[in-house]
Amino acid sequence: VGASIARADSVGPINFESPYALGDIGGQQGWMKTGAFDFAVANVNDFAAASAYGFGAQALRLSDAVTSGSFGDQTFSPGIASAAGEYPAQSHFDATFQIGTALAGVQSGMHMSVSPDNGSGGRMSYLRFEDQGDGVHVLFDDVTDSGPYYTGATFNESDIATLDRSSAHTIRFSIDFKTGPANDVVKIYVDNVLKATGTTWEDYYRYDNETLGAGQVPLVSKLLFRESGTANLADAGKGFLVDGVSLASTPCAPTGLVRDGIDLTARQIGGIVTGTTIDASGCNIGVYYGPGTTGSVTNANISGANYYGVVVNAAAVNVTTTIIHDIGETPLNGSQHGVGVLYTTINQAGTSTGTAATGTLSGNTITKYQKNGVVVSGTGAAVTVQGNTVTGEGPISYIAQNGIQISFGATARVFGNIVTANDYLPAKVTGCGLLIYKAGGVSASTKAGISYIKAENTILGNETDICNFGKGGSYAPA
Repeated sequence: VGASIARADSVGPINFESPYALGDIGGQQGWMKTGAFDFAVANVNDFAAASAYGFGAQALRLSDAVTSGSFGDQTFSPGIASAAGEYPAQSHFDATFQIGTALAGVQSGMHMSVSPDNGSGGRMSYLRFEDQGDGVHVLFDDVTDSGPYYTGATFNESDIATLDRSSAHTIRFSIDFKTGPANDVVKIYVDNVLKATGTTWEDYYRYDNETLGAGQVPLVSKLLFRESGTANLADAGKGFLVDGVSLASTPCAPTGLVRDGIDLTARQIGGIVTGTTIDASGCNIGVYYGPGTTGSVTNANISGANYYGVVVNAAAVNVTTTIIHDIGETPLNGSQHGVGVLYTTINQAGTSTGTAATGTLSGNTITKYQKNGVVVSGTGAAVTVQGNTVTGEGPISYIAQNGIQISFGATARVFGNIVTANDYLPAKVTGCGLLIYKAGGVSASTKAGISYIKAENTILGNETDICNFGKGGSYAPA
């Protein structure tokens, strides 16, 4: 079964090996630099501090020996063909690079900024690297401006990390673009750890007086490596070393599954998902299987979608040994969506189609979901839920979470699971470890009855461990 990941585009990783030549980066392999800036492809062996970086023979060396307030003549990476930004552009932009210092000791005042850009200075985010006594500080700037036009934007700067000089460090921009003001999301990762979450510079372009009323929010397709501010002539021939530059844009494809009046989008539609990481940030669903299809998800890592991690909509799919996390809004809130895995036969009108949604959900780890870890819902949905670890956020006051929900005519065998921490603090509504609501039937591995379900699962530490509002003990699915 083929997978659909429409029109994704990527560049890199660029490691500056052959056919890159030592010397000025300008004009090499799609890099642009027309100013006299001290940026060049360098021999890594010329810098003893870089011996532990794992960069290979060559890397890009960048210093602040020459600076300028300009943009168009600075240093731009090659660009992706499918730019990212607000509709109708691609919805997600990702850029990664590794950075280290040419010297083991401090280069006092050494600095450089890096921004996702349109190739002419249309920066949509910003990191600055400053070499200080205790290491290289990473500073992140986002922008707030509530309008109307001709209000001054506020640039909010935070010091998010300090890099030691003994090794190279991986920096990542992850940007989700959404149509409309003040809703893009920028995440900055340092060595695969999330260090900052903020906004793009979209509203600077909409409202700030410097834009002269243009109101046009730039798309991004490149990285801008920029030197401005004070020039430090002593840094010439030294500075920072950069390697492993990668850029990608990714779309969210419509699925036809409508919830809350939205045609939900997915990062991937259908296919065999094995051993892959799917960051569905900016999409409603991580992986979607539509009516009549088959497929599987195995040993994957799925995160970032705001409605569902995996959806099996009237399809036959096994989901096994997969990590599913961070499904919901950022941060998690009280909106009634954000489900790790959904097996369903319920259409947009809220009624069951009566078709089958089947599979085995086993050995998965499901955490940081907004509403529910697992939902099996609708007549014709029949799933074995076995050996999963489902962990809620409780005790919390913003939403009543449920670990595993079997509802509206669905049937399930539920055994060997560990379900904890679904705990809602306000009165009158409860968080449930296992919620059985108007189900067709729920059993343990071979026998029906709540006592067997209790015996064959570890369901504890929830506000209510088992909530039985439907045929929980009267039916054993085949």
